[in-house]
Amino acid sequence: MTNGTRGVPGLILGYGNLTGIAFEERVAAAAAAGVDAIGYSVLEFQDAKRNGIDAKDLAAIAENAAIHVAEVEIGLGFDGPADGRRWGPVSFPWDLPYMDAGVEQDLLDLAGAFEAHHIVVAGSSHRQGTDTARRFARLCDRAAEVGAKVAIEFLPGTDIPDIATSLAVVQSADRDNGGLCVDNWHFMRGNRDDAALRSLPADRVVVVQLSDGPAAPLTDDYFEETLKHRRLFGDGDWDVAGFLATLRTNGVTAPVSIEILSENWHARPIVQTATTFVARARALEG
Repeated sequence: MTNGTRGVPGLILGYGNLTGIAFEERVAAAAAAGVDAIGYSVLEFQDAKRNGIDAKDLAAIAENAAIHVAEVEIGLGFDGPADGRRWGPVSFPWDLPYMDAGVEQDLLDLAGAFEAHHIVVAGSSHRQGTDTARRFARLCDRAAEVGAKVAIEFLPGTDIPDIATSLAVVQSADRDNGGLCVDNWHFMRGNRDDAALRSLPADRVVVVQLSDGPAAPLTDDYFEETLKHRRLFGDGDWDVAGFLATLRTNGVTAPVSIEILSENWHARPIVQTATTFVARARALEG
């Protein structure tokens, strides 16, 4: 079995909170907000590479701003057919392919350059009999070479939709640096299982992604709401602090990653957004 070597970051300002900005602006906003670390997207990295920017260039920018990039995301369909076809579910609004060897290498290059704590991946919507645990184990082994953990983010509408399914993959793969990304949005809007949350092995939780939301969905389109209508902690109807306390009481020490994907907040000044998000997130743990 293999093991990640990074220290555990504190609070992470996840990638999707601030959109449409240059990497330099992202790290500057994070520094102004006083956050411990940020997240970064492999999709943005692919654009950066086309402009001649590599992972080491980005790492130097982050280091100059004294910001740790702790979270790298997302490998969509790590267990699916890497043959160029579109990643599902059908309602997902962007035309993105399944994770292939190139995306995998980009994720690893970023994790190595940033000394990231973890890489986030998600499952497929038509695995066609793929050995998911074997593929996850292989990815964990490769990530261990750059000192990173790998976290499965369970997503409703995929073949890994909930805590029970993702935990089964992780336990079958049996890698010390493999675990779960527990996103309370997907928990609340998907197959909510409070018993599974309470019984999660603490050492299998790699990161906890948090947002708030309304009691009832605003739209029948799951991904439209997921990508546009999340709410700031305290502005929704969920007991976010209680959700986090359940995990902490069970011994989970994984970092929190803020993930408030919101059209409303995206329209505001980025430093204001970052500062507000970080202050509210810190208040969740008192």
